[in-house]
Order: sequence, then structure tokens, then C-alpha cells
Amino acid sequence: MSAFFQQLKELAPWQQTAFATALAERMYPNYALFCQVTEQDEQAAALKKGLMLIWEQLANKESKINFEVQLEKLADLIPNDMDYEMYGVYPAIDAAMAAHTAMELAMGTQAEEVTRVSRLMRQTIISFIEATEELPEDEKARRNMLNNHELMQFDREFQDEVLQQISAMKHPQKDALKELRLMAQNEGVSCLGLAV
Repeated sequence: MSAFFQQLKELAPWQQTAFATALAERMYPNYALFCQVTEQDEQAAALKKGLMLIWEQLANKESKINFEVQLEKLADLIPNDMDYEMYGVYPAIDAAMAAHTAMELAMGTQAEEVTRVSRLMRQTIISFIEATEELPEDEKARRNMLNNHELMQFDREFQDEVLQQISAMKHPQKDALKELRLMAQNEGVSCLGLAV
């Protein structure tokens, strides 16, 4: 296991939730773009609401949110790839899965899942690069090109920054969480460099 994943596993449960939610925020524009193209704007709004509820619960422990009900709603927002003949469904599925996992972490049910969101975001980026660019046949050259790709570098920097910000918080701080959320939203630009 990498040192990065070990650090994620050592975070407090609320920190793991904040990490996963920040990554889900960065992936969200992929979902919103898919919803815009497929004319399902209410789905995008519902996923965004789910993310905002997690941030609200992180910032205010007294918050009474029934995450079991919310989790069911989020599960209904995950598109079925068999229903769409377009690449955009896959990053949308990943974004919805990231939000779903973040909510599971908020419920305290899936503590070991924090690394899944990190891997999911990286896999979303790799799949996008593979689908949109010509890659070398040679496996070593291919891996090297993927690792050095601009989107992968941005992702590593982003995930490192999120971990650093969360690690600096000893307990949930409303202003620091808001700053983290805004940084994760990246002015509406996703982990794939796409914006709605």
C-alpha cells in the first residue's frame, strides 16, 4: 500500500468523509455535463444537494440528516451505462459513485472505503485519457505517458492538497471546510478539465 493511502486510512472518520466529498466535488461537473447533454438537470441538482448535505453535516455536528434516505436517493442517481451510447456516462457514473461513497463515509459505515474514491478519480482520468488520446503500444511507455499526463499531475497535486488541508484541521472547522469545498469545486472545472 502506498504511503498516501496509508495516510488516508489514518485520518479521523470526519476527515475521511471530507476527503471523499472534496474528490466527489471535483468529479461533479462530469455528472452535471452528462445531465445537461441528456436533459436531466434535476438529477444534477439532486446529486449536488447530496454533496451539500455532507458538507453541512461536517460543518455542524448537530445537523440532523437522515443519510439512509439520502443514500437511497443517491443510488437512484447513478446512471446505467446500458441506457446510453455515449462515453460521458462513464465519468458520470464515477462521479455519482464517489458521492455515494462519501455519503457512506458520512454515515460511518465504510471507513475503509476512503481509498476507493481516490482510486476511482484516478481511474476516471486514466479512462478519459485512453478514450481521447493516442497512447503507445508498449506497456512501459504507455504507463509513463499516463503518469506524466497533465491531468494526472493535476490530480496528484489536488489530492495531495486536499490531504494536506484536512490533516491541518484537528477538528471540523466551518471556514476551513468551506475553503476546501470551494477549492475542490475548482470554479466548475472537473478532474477531466471539463466544465458545464
